[in-house]
Amino acid sequence: MTACGSAGVTTRPLAAPATAAPGRPLGGASCGRVRPPATTATPLGAVRVGSTVALATQGGRTLAYAADEDDRAVHVVDVDARKELGETALDGRPSQLMFLPDGRLAVLLRDRSQIAVLEPGVQPEELEKRCTVETPLEPLALARTPDDATLLVTSGWGRALTAFDAARLTRSFEIALPREPRAVVVSDDGTLAYVAHAVGALASRVTLADKTVTPISLREKDANSEAREQALDKQIEGYRKKGDDVPGSVVDQLAEIDREAHPSCQGFALAKSVDPGGRILAPQVLVDSGDPKERAPGYGNDGSSTEAGDVAVIDAASGRPIDASLERAGEDSVWDGIRRETGVECLLPRAAAVDPASRSLLVSCLGLDQVIAYDSLAASPRRAERRRWSVAAGPNGIALDTAKNRAVVWSQFDRALDILDLGDGLLADERGRPPLPALRIDMAANPRHAVDPTLALGRLLFHSAGDARIARDGRACASCHPDGRDDSLVWATPDGPRRSIMLAGRVAGTAPYAWNGSEEDLRVHLATTFDRLNGEGGLKSVELDALRAYVESLAPPPSPPVVGDAQVDHGAELFASAEVGCAGCHGGPLATDNRRHDVKSKTDADKSGEFNTPSLHLVGGTGPYFHDGRYKTLHDLLAATRDDMGHTSQLSPRDLEALEAYVRTL
Repeated sequence: MTACGSAGVTTRPLAAPATAAPGRPLGGASCGRVRPPATTATPLGAVRVGSTVALATQGGRTLAYAADEDDRAVHVVDVDARKELGETALDGRPSQLMFLPDGRLAVLLRDRSQIAVLEPGVQPEELEKRCTVETPLEPLALARTPDDATLLVTSGWGRALTAFDAARLTRSFEIALPREPRAVVVSDDGTLAYVAHAVGALASRVTLADKTVTPISLREKDANSEAREQALDKQIEGYRKKGDDVPGSVVDQLAEIDREAHPSCQGFALAKSVDPGGRILAPQVLVDSGDPKERAPGYGNDGSSTEAGDVAVIDAASGRPIDASLERAGEDSVWDGIRRETGVECLLPRAAAVDPASRSLLVSCLGLDQVIAYDSLAASPRRAERRRWSVAAGPNGIALDTAKNRAVVWSQFDRALDILDLGDGLLADERGRPPLPALRIDMAANPRHAVDPTLALGRLLFHSAGDARIARDGRACASCHPDGRDDSLVWATPDGPRRSIMLAGRVAGTAPYAWNGSEEDLRVHLATTFDRLNGEGGLKSVELDALRAYVESLAPPPSPPVVGDAQVDHGAELFASAEVGCAGCHGGPLATDNRRHDVKSKTDADKSGEFNTPSLHLVGGTGPYFHDGRYKTLHDLLAATRDDMGHTSQLSPRDLEALEAYVRTL
């Protein structure tokens, strides 16, 4: 096979991965290096976080290794010559890659739930497989501890943080996490890991020694709620000093403040500042989803700041967020001023890195196709924007070449690398100057690139932020459906409260659409949605067709291996039984009868009490549940609905646990 841009260069596709029992790592001696490190590419700098692009040097050349999820390949590019040298085919979709300390390249295969360990050959475009290692479902991000001894992997659908020995790639331990974990970074002393979450308005602080997980709320706060929270914190401190239990009423008041605060989502990226002690920088989006107890003219509060870009700042030592980085939006908020000054906000942040020379936080923004530089030392980096660069479509990875004061950005949709000139540490003083141009390395001309043009257009539209035809407030389809899933939020709508639903793997064959089952045609449903988002004019016919095709093509997350389980088998019997009645409405391959029913769930804000039967496919990875999100967990739902939905009042606690276990396998 001849590689694009390098006549006569052959690539070596990976062989099929070795098999292993579920949950068992392969690794060991088979993962080690074969060649002396001096004969192959050398990683550029001590980079200890993963990305979709990594840098190395060999023979005086700077090389970029880019993870291409569309082609299922790793591209190798000579950055200075702006030339692709070759590519190596993979057995799955790569999500991130990172060089290990000895120069091997660890690549996460998202759909195979594996780490592929590759070794650069004498020719930099040659990557040879050393081993594959099993991970929990859907590995998405990588990081290493400062001593380079431990490799950490987050798994999105598997909801886990897994530690591996960085040399042998054998598994050390696994820690359960909240929903949709993404980026991970490790504290300077190696004792803590911080994990971003795509949904849930939180980050996780993991103590690696005792494997404990502490959630960090990243909801926005206003001055009133901050004062109330501080007063309650003083009360709690007083109770603890006395050795008394904290009253439940105080805990409830804190929980209520947290619920009142506007939530956040889009937590895909993390970075560490370079100041002593360090801070964790978490690009995200703050959301005003409206009051679910009232009907709204559109989705959310129908205002100009329904969604606002933000960078949450977490003190690495205490694990507490800095309040100034979580400010409530309003008509006179600083966000609206920034919007007027700089244009559309970063509503789909996907990658982040800190330039140590200028102390700038670089954030790649999907949909805008820009990289934005913020002051990483500001109390609120979002209010300290420095400059922007336009890059190719779909930027989802950033690598820094600090020796040459530049950043290399990988953009998946256009399959292109952009080189950003960061200046000589002067970025902080250049805000008033025009953006520096980016150099482009375009690899889309490779005939092997075979993304269907219709799906490519649909993907661009799905992630299009700032398109007034889709939403007046600038949000994209991916704003409520990150990765084609759900944002875990309940929105005020003209019909009443509505929870966002997961799309990936759950659209085709599930008409009618919407919670009230009002549209039989997906194309019509999309147009109606844009109307409720106050979109101006809507999309063209060909664009609606492309968007519909893309939404229907969204791949579901990987499924766990099917193994015999007596509890699941018992739950399946209950689900199918006439006495319990679940299968009556949730039968078929997608677990829906495609009809509307009244299950006595109408709220005061709902126009109607009849709701479309949602598919139960992949329901165990979503939540909260019901159209208004009233049930936080599946167990809560099954225990509370009793005979309003099926007939479960006669079931014992053991039966309910079995039923839940089965539903999670659907």
